Amino acid sequence: MEDECKGLVHKVVAGDTLYKISKYYGVRLIDVLKENPYVNVYNLQVGDEICVPTDASEENRRYYTARVGETLGSLIEYLDTDIEKLMEYNKELYETSVPLGTIIRIPND
Repeated sequence: MEDECKGLVHKVVAGDTLYKISKYYGVRLIDVLKENPYVNVYNLQVGDEICVPTDASEENRRYYTARVGETLGSLIEYLDTDIEKLMEYNKELYETSVPLGTIIRIPND
């Protein structure tokens, strides 16, 4: 499949869905579906290979799965990046809800 895939090849693990795979790689579900027209979306099997379409900038990315207890601050430090870059490549983080009652500090301009 790697020769035919114009992107990354993802090997299915237990619990994977095409939706989860698309979110993990930051691509649209419809694009994953288009690249895998013969995949039975209701019966993914461990070890199946899924083609995840990417663009040229994808080659300059790396992936990390957050662990329990990690924060954006700890990830930024560990991954040696900044908040702007992290948000640029992870737009879904903008939708992460802030726990009720969290006090937000805002600088005076």
